[in-house]
Amino acid sequence: MRHIVLIGFMGSGKTETGKRLAQEMRIPFLDVDKKITSEMRMSVADIFSRFGEVFFRALETKAIKELGQEKQRMVISVGGGLPMQQQNHKYLKEIGIIVYLKGSVDTLKRRLQGDRTRPLLQGADLEGKIRKMLAAREPVYEKLADITVVTADQSFRELIGQIRKQVEEYEKSKMIDN
Repeated sequence: MRHIVLIGFMGSGKTETGKRLAQEMRIPFLDVDKKITSEMRMSVADIFSRFGEVFFRALETKAIKELGQEKQRMVISVGGGLPMQQQNHKYLKEIGIIVYLKGSVDTLKRRLQGDRTRPLLQGADLEGKIRKMLAAREPVYEKLADITVVTADQSFRELIGQIRKQVEEYEKSKMIDN
């Protein structure tokens, strides 16, 4: 059994969806950002301001490599920038089924409005920043994803049902391929 890895832009619902999916599947949930902040005893914003983005990205790579050693299946949520590091593609593919939670610009803007915890979105013109970052990130997310789920305004129950169904179908297709 491989892990289920949730990728997507900030505000796409990776953490909350991941927690609920893991609970329903009765397996552990791990948020890579929470793992890093727990180990560093600092917030993501503090790590960025004190050590810089490059340092934080190295911590993400270290964390995802370590998860490759984890034998118990779990749902893993990764930060929106982790898939943007080329070296992480191999590790993500090795550890699990990659599910891209795709949100529209309007949905993401609504969810991220007023959020002061995300260093890359600080300052004016939130929508412009989202559009610019999404233009760079979305092709990478889509290329990496084994499954893409559009979050839209679905309830968590609908979203989790859709993810579970698609994961089962994906796993069955891979068993046939092997």
